[in-house]
Amino acid sequence: MREDYIRLGRFQTGDRIVTGCLDGDEIIVVHESDALPKVLASGIPVGVSRIPMREAVMLPPVDPSARIFAVAINYRAHGVESAAKPPERPLIFYKAPSNFVAHGGVLNPNRDVTAKLDYEGEIAVVIGRQCKNVRPEDALGYVAGICALNDGSARDLVKLPAGDSFWPDWTAAKGLDGASALGPTIACGKALIDALQRRTLKITTRLNGDVVQEGSMVDMIFSTEQIIATLSSYMTLLPGDVIATGTPAGVGATSNRFLKKGDVLDIEVTGIDTLRVKVG
Repeated sequence: MREDYIRLGRFQTGDRIVTGCLDGDEIIVVHESDALPKVLASGIPVGVSRIPMREAVMLPPVDPSARIFAVAINYRAHGVESAAKPPERPLIFYKAPSNFVAHGGVLNPNRDVTAKLDYEGEIAVVIGRQCKNVRPEDALGYVAGICALNDGSARDLVKLPAGDSFWPDWTAAKGLDGASALGPTIACGKALIDALQRRTLKITTRLNGDVVQEGSMVDMIFSTEQIIATLSSYMTLLPGDVIATGTPAGVGATSNRFLKKGDVLDIEVTGIDTLRVKVG
């Protein structure tokens, strides 16, 4: 599968940002500006030029105006370790583009507000066409590609005391600047969409080389199609929007193993390039 997909992304070269496809050690520029949603909506055009990767910096493959959605408690084993019952419908929350760093980048531990920054490896899908009220059986027709995602989570901010109970504060816990990662690129190809449909993709998270999470899409409570259908019933989805489909068991909160300075985090999704970041 690895040779059968296009690696679409955003790249900084000098004082400009271009949209291009990674091809070995070169970038095939497909748009001479930061135009990821436009390229996704219109189809990837023929390249107009090439740039050596050594002359560029990889950026997160998400437009600054795009929305990133994530699904809580969507792997049964993660629900068990979190002492949470499976929800009756996809439980969706929002993450801002400013939350993400690129492949090869440095996670911001945000030590001024959290002492318990956790990892959550996920498989994310990227919307390629505008859609609203999509039926589950049609949902994957609106997906442009997939990528790996780390949902950085400040565990000491996720619950806010309110009298005798607690309220979930996901904006604080999940929205810290530079605490999450996405990439390396958007992997676009029919074989990957077929794998989404068959639910054969697997995810592995490694922390300093140790496997800390392993999961398969067959373990998901809600399929990708169900998630897209539910979300599109709430709002119109746009090209470039990202949907993270949930994390398997093994998050750091269960073992009290939170991210620390110098840690190396790898998020591996079947058949596509590994997302790697370090902790600053």
